Amino acid sequence: MAEFTKKPLNGEKSLGARLKSAREFKQIDPALAAKRLGIRLEYLLSLEDDHFERLPAGLYGRNYAKKYARWLGFPNSEINKWLAEQEKNISPEINPFFQKIVAKKEFANFPKLVRTTILLLILLACLAYLGFYLKMIVSAPDLNVWEPAGNLKTTSTVWEINGQSEAEAEIKINGEEVLSNKNGDFSLLINLKKGLNNITISAKKKYSSEAVIERQILVE
Repeated sequence: MAEFTKKPLNGEKSLGARLKSAREFKQIDPALAAKRLGIRLEYLLSLEDDHFERLPAGLYGRNYAKKYARWLGFPNSEINKWLAEQEKNISPEINPFFQKIVAKKEFANFPKLVRTTILLLILLACLAYLGFYLKMIVSAPDLNVWEPAGNLKTTSTVWEINGQSEAEAEIKINGEEVLSNKNGDFSLLINLKKGLNNITISAKKKYSSEAVIERQILVE
């Protein structure tokens, strides 16, 4: 990277020289100043030596200069004037303060925007997972009735009801609880009366809604 030529601004001391003189006048150790400001010591010394090419590019380097100057007691009007004069004496191609790819306000807000976006994405992912999990909890379990496959007529007064649901579901046939195996298979032999018999098969998990299938068997 091209080096900057140190030269006075309008016949006065350079920005770096002013910063260094002010610090030395206050008898402040550069390491202490760097620690108080939260700026790396090498950046602080680069500012004092007018080696602006060693600073982070764009507004970060400019903000370091402004922060250091304010801390040393220089008014904002002077700081802005020095920075403007500094930029006049350096071509835009090599000026680390001249990078305006992102507008100042947008650049300053960029890290916050990224953090906010990431947090929102994480929150949305958590909400989506929570919604899916809650749906799995409250949704009615799968329920299939194999026999009888549909409504039917018969002369028999005994019929076996069988089917399958989810293993953890509670199965009831006409209000009577029926045991199921580890695969969710269940069966129950029921007595039928002459005429129309309504058979209600239901399945329900602990917090779920109820799945219900009805069959009618007509005994002639």
